[in-house]
Formats: sequence, C-alpha cells, structure tokens
Amino acid sequence: MDEPTSYEAGPMGGPMYRPWDYEVKERPLPDQITEYLQTLISHWEDIVGPKLARVSSPVGFTGAKARRLLVQVDGAVRPPWGSWQALSHVDAERRTFTEFRASINAAIAPHEVDHIDFTTHSGS
Repeated sequence: MDEPTSYEAGPMGGPMYRPWDYEVKERPLPDQITEYLQTLISHWEDIVGPKLARVSSPVGFTGAKARRLLVQVDGAVRPPWGSWQALSHVDAERRTFTEFRASINAAIAPHEVDHIDFTTHSGS
C-alpha cells in the first residue's frame, strides 16, 4: 500500500533535494588527490578489468570537489555500456557502467567520484 509522504515531489516524481539529508562533501587535500590518482593508475587493470584497462586509463580528477574523473580512452572501441558519451537503453548494459564506477569508488574510498568523463585526447 502506498503511504502519503510529507516531502515535496521533484520534477521526476522523487523527493526534492533537502539539504539536511545530505552530507557536505569537502575537496580532498592535494596530496590525497595525488594518492587517489596513483592508486587508480597503479591498479587500473584490477579495478576495471583487463578489457577496459587495454583501452582506457585514468588521467586526473576535475571539478570543484575533485569528484569527476577524467579517463582517456580509445575512441574506436565501444565500451560495454553503450558508448563513451552515452549509456545504452538496455538495462543490463547500463549496469556495467554502474559496476565500473563502483569499482573505481571502492578503490579510492573514502573518496568517491560522481561523474566520469571520457576523452580520446591526451590531457583534454
């Protein structure tokens, strides 16, 4: 049975953002960001698997709180979740991206990335 709630519904039918429900994320110190990136570089194949490791490599963290990861990829190769710019409409394929990001976050915990941007150009 559906229970009525006291929260305001957002545009997609979910709850509205409520600041008191969210923990403020701080930007890690520069040394920590360097350590997280080195962890990813050193263990990339273990983190993402050999197939993705052959066609991708972490470049760096971006964003105000370093919660975006930039990954250089071979643009000629199609990732299992659709494309480097968009997720597939097939749920099973979309979940592979969720697993990809979850593996990255597990490797750099307690830090997390919210977004992963892909580039086919070095340093872009």
